[in-house]
Amino acid sequence: MEKTIQNLNVLKKLSGLIKKVGSEKQLISDETRSFFDENCQEQEELEITNTLLTQLQQMNEQMENMHWMNKHYRILHEFAQICSKTLNESVLLQKSYEMVSRVMPADAFYIALHNPGDAHIQFIFIMDNGEQAPPSIVDFGENYTSKVIKTREIVHLKHQNQNIEFDTKMGEGDEDTRSCLFVPVVMDDQVKGVISTQSFRNFAYRKEHEDLLQMIGAQVINSIETARLYAKIYTMSRTDELTVLKNHRAFHEDLAQLIRNENDEIIVMMIDSDDLKQVNDRFGHDVGDLYLKILADGIKTLCNDKIEGYRYAGDEFMILIKTHIDRGVMEIYDTLKEYYREHPLIIDDKKITVSISTGVGVFPYNGTSVDSLKKAADQALYAAKESGKNRIVVAD
Repeated sequence: MEKTIQNLNVLKKLSGLIKKVGSEKQLISDETRSFFDENCQEQEELEITNTLLTQLQQMNEQMENMHWMNKHYRILHEFAQICSKTLNESVLLQKSYEMVSRVMPADAFYIALHNPGDAHIQFIFIMDNGEQAPPSIVDFGENYTSKVIKTREIVHLKHQNQNIEFDTKMGEGDEDTRSCLFVPVVMDDQVKGVISTQSFRNFAYRKEHEDLLQMIGAQVINSIETARLYAKIYTMSRTDELTVLKNHRAFHEDLAQLIRNENDEIIVMMIDSDDLKQVNDRFGHDVGDLYLKILADGIKTLCNDKIEGYRYAGDEFMILIKTHIDRGVMEIYDTLKEYYREHPLIIDDKKITVSISTGVGVFPYNGTSVDSLKKAADQALYAAKESGKNRIVVAD
């Protein structure tokens, strides 16, 4: 009878534990194990019971992990939404740090990129104790980031007394990080970079943190690659292939933006070569291209944050002076002429000096729209050509 009661108590206790699976972090306590030790008198019963308890504890941990991951998948979904809506690399990097900080300790954090075969690793985003540090470049070699890239394996340092292979200290602070995660980001079977978070506390991270960091790293690096590809395509769409100056599309967009901002004064200098046709006819179009490159190189020497140069079409170029500057258009024109005198095109021992005619239109006096301002500069350029070429005319 007593044996039957003991068996019933054991079954009730097991039934109660099964109902609690997933609801308590530590399902099997020392007190629980003592209960089964006392009520399982035969060795076979005790072994079976201990096996069941171990399995219940494993199930409990798996359930807890599932709850933890489900909770944080919502955050990952939110981050994916952010990534899909912006092509701004700075925003993506900042948001990735904020996202990681919400789900795990991040006293130090970085994202590093590496191209296969490169001798350097680019640390494109670094946070140290809440402060953003400037990007840096580190030699590929003796450090945890390099190790992770080479092995494709996560490095998880759990406590201060663990055997540390390389220095983990970040920034200028006095305190060392104790727990560290260095996670490779593998895409298309290549390690594209490493994402790392570090804490001043021992045992700050769990296995699920590794998985989350891997997913966040893949999301942000993929988004950064997309943003950079878009920026490259956008730049190419606004750049002249021969001269590497901005093109006519960029000119229209930039001038329209300046007019919308209602700058006090905008100057458009329209430049046309005087001799390109003769050069093409005599030496061929390859030499004509060299002629245009010298013309463009002279314009490039003028460019800064206030002056921009463009190849508008064929042998027609534009200089856009975005705001008031100390130099006048005559001085700029003379500077160009001097550059071309000092940098002639030499073909078959023949010296060819680039010659230009220039027309100038000024906003708002000669036009208040892109088309009207361009038309004023074009008419002034026509007047320069008609009056003998190799000169500058400012619109009335």
